[in-house]
Amino acid sequence: MEIHFADGHFVPEKLSVQAGSPFVIKVVNLSSERIEFESFKLNREKVVEPGKTILVKVPALRPGTYDFFDDFNEKVPEGSIVAQ
Repeated sequence: MEIHFADGHFVPEKLSVQAGSPFVIKVVNLSSERIEFESFKLNREKVVEPGKTILVKVPALRPGTYDFFDDFNEKVPEGSIVAQ
C-alpha cells in the first residue's frame, strides 16, 4: 500500500484495506516541504522529510473509516482508509 504526497495533497486520498489484517503504508513525500502523516484514529504520527519515504505499520482494523492528514498544513485535504 503506497501513498504519495505532492502538489499539496495525498494520492490516493482514499485507501481500501481488508478489515482484520495488519498492513503497512509506504508514505512517499515528493514535495519540497516536510509533512507529518497523522491519524488520531490510527494513533499514528510520523514526519516525512522532503524526498523521503517512511513506513507506517498499522494493526488489524475493525470495519470503518480512518482519516489521516498532514498536521503541518491544515489546507491539505484529509485522506481516509476504509477497512472492509
